[in-house]
Amino acid sequence: MRFNRVPRNTPQWLGGCRTILTFVLIFAAAPAFAATWKPTRPVEFVVPANAGGTLDRPARLLQKIWQENKMIDVPVVIVNRPGGGQAVGYSYVQAAAADPHKILLVSGPLLSNHITGKNKLHHRDFSLLGQLYTEYNVLSVRADAPFKTANDLIARLKVAPDSMAVAIGTTPGNSSHIAVALPFKRAGVDIRRLRVVAFPSAGESISNLLGGHLDYATGGLSVASQHWRAGRLRFLALSAPKRLEGDYASIPIWKDSGIDAVVSNSRFMMAPPGLTREQIAYWDGLLRKTVASAEWRKMVVQEQWVDEYLGSAAVRKHLDQEYAETREILVDLGMAK
Repeated sequence: MRFNRVPRNTPQWLGGCRTILTFVLIFAAAPAFAATWKPTRPVEFVVPANAGGTLDRPARLLQKIWQENKMIDVPVVIVNRPGGGQAVGYSYVQAAAADPHKILLVSGPLLSNHITGKNKLHHRDFSLLGQLYTEYNVLSVRADAPFKTANDLIARLKVAPDSMAVAIGTTPGNSSHIAVALPFKRAGVDIRRLRVVAFPSAGESISNLLGGHLDYATGGLSVASQHWRAGRLRFLALSAPKRLEGDYASIPIWKDSGIDAVVSNSRFMMAPPGLTREQIAYWDGLLRKTVASAEWRKMVVQEQWVDEYLGSAAVRKHLDQEYAETREILVDLGMAK
């Protein structure tokens, strides 16, 4: 069989090349268009703690930003599922395999609960979407407490670690617990003898401290700051590497007490296992756009969060490292082997 050849560099030949190139470009771009995904029904935004706590407040801010700025085309419903040191919320989302319409905001207890055996779910049992920010924990006492500095409290605890009770939310072994255990250990306190009382949320732990039911508390700065501003609490130490700026500059860090200890508490987003690359990319992109918004930036400054967004790929490596570090201190506490 013979074919008639079109001479090169003629209008017919050039036209044919343009036609072929057009088809090549269309087919090359087709997977990108086909891969586009976005929610098609209401999104359940699961918070594994009670309303008003350090997980609930940023979740509601995200919901507000998304809907008021029309960044998402479907309703976003906040669903509080507290209990079991956040385990109830974890299990609810993890059971909805491959459902991209359920998302979850979590913190350190996901790691610590797996290490201590309280929960069988590992961070790799979910689709990881990204890390939003990092927050530091603050050691608080009531304004009328006899302890003026962190070293005053440590001096008492060195003699009798179990003579006072510390309030935390939401479960023993979480970042709030570690935020006192690590510096206390380095100061010579027998941390296995500490009396730790966990409440369903950080807000409730502060309320019980103010009510005189416990002696001191540790938790996120954002929850305790309003009571500090009102003169009801005294901040003894912040678990940050350096003093914060602005109104918070007067809060001492552990290094000011001669103790080298830094403990952070990241907030990160997850979804059920089995999401496709396109679905994860959608949430990653939305989160990146959100943390760049004016509303989010305002909250970051107001709450003194550490603006440290990590995408879906980077957050896995970060959590693997944090898991190893958390295990080390939990072994010291006698909560893990």
